[in-house]
Amino acid sequence: MIMSEALDKLVKKQPAVSAGPYGLDEDDIRAFAQDYLIALSRQAFGTLAKREQDVLTFHLLSRTKKLAALTNYEWANLLKISEGRVRALRADAALRFPTRSHEEALFQIAVEFQKAGKSCLEYVKEHGRVRMLLDDPALHRELEFAIRGLGGIPDSSFNRNILEVPATTFVAVFLKSFPKHEKQFEEAFKKLAEKDKQFEGFVDKTKSLGERFESAWEAHAGKREALVGVASAIITILTGA
Repeated sequence: MIMSEALDKLVKKQPAVSAGPYGLDEDDIRAFAQDYLIALSRQAFGTLAKREQDVLTFHLLSRTKKLAALTNYEWANLLKISEGRVRALRADAALRFPTRSHEEALFQIAVEFQKAGKSCLEYVKEHGRVRMLLDDPALHRELEFAIRGLGGIPDSSFNRNILEVPATTFVAVFLKSFPKHEKQFEEAFKKLAEKDKQFEGFVDKTKSLGERFESAWEAHAGKREALVGVASAIITILTGA
């Protein structure tokens, strides 16, 4: 409490400015400084290695309102470092300062894929697989783990930042990770089938939910659009909207 009061006094002595470093407002700067001092106080003075300072600094910056949604490209431009280094900082920060569970990470992945005009997703017809780019290496890691948990093999041989996987495996990740919502998933997918004749096979009750989605998927022409629609349905269910 004493440290917080002292910091408030220090900040209030500074002349008012429209925007601080990296365009942060006063609230973000105050929160950053307080969290940074608290983290440093847990170490013997001067013992925190430069790499650890970099990771801590990046972590705290990435939590601010102004910078939280930046892409790796935007981070690289802002910090004047390579995108490879940004990814490394993101990965280390996620391990040292975890802020979300595995389930929360999967939810964020679904959010990434239903962003209108922004989802980095394509269907590779000759391989029958979906190729997706996850800017956040922590999300990439969580999806890989979930796919391996299903006995699948996530493929990043094309590019370490890009993950290739059968579309049905992508859906199966959510069916397995959120079993209590299976009935809601089924109802949501039925609505997709009612809107799209190419999804008619989904309502075949002689097959499991996963098998029905797989057969409907094989018959569907607009693979990318269909998967974005499924991701949107998943988000609706998980948010209770």
